[in-house]
Amino acid sequence: MDLTDEQLMERLQQGHTGALDELYRRYARRLYAFCRTLVRASGSHDAGDLVQDVFLRVIKGAHTFDPDKAAFRTWVLRIARNRCIDVGRRERLVRFLPIGKREDREAGAADLVVEEDLVDEGEDVARAVARASAVEAVRECIDGLENEDEKQAIVLYYLGGKVYREIGEILGKSTSMARKRVQAAQVKVKRCLEGKGVEPHL
Repeated sequence: MDLTDEQLMERLQQGHTGALDELYRRYARRLYAFCRTLVRASGSHDAGDLVQDVFLRVIKGAHTFDPDKAAFRTWVLRIARNRCIDVGRRERLVRFLPIGKREDREAGAADLVVEEDLVDEGEDVARAVARASAVEAVRECIDGLENEDEKQAIVLYYLGGKVYREIGEILGKSTSMARKRVQAAQVKVKRCLEGKGVEPHL
């Protein structure tokens, strides 16, 4: 039987480093997408480096993890958010990439996808161009959100399984406030896309 994330963390706390390998397998891809969403890859800080940094912090802070206070997914996304925002603020490189839904074959959860993942090699040129245009429109609309909490909330909504309680915990907001942030962002992005002549699928 597969161990839960929380059971793996318990094993890590007991010194079983193999547990970290499994947690990395489960979360590295979504953390990469999350970090790439929050911080522009450049110089000494690309998304891959940030993922490694997050897992180093998981190791160092393993003893502080308490499953009664937060699920591992919430805990590690909070670590990633704080780290990426610190880097983004310092380097003034915060940006948001397009959001798309994809079933994560390993994790079985909706994930953020980067631009190149949105292009299907089997598509004809016309459809590929239309898709690329839609991707660019989504990026522009999300970039246009002035409220940073709304930006982060809508990204977490699609990345983290659409659980408002967890979004609130990661952002340091109440569940109801997290829901309001997501809904406000969806309305604004939808309105923006409609203004660009793109049919929204939020």
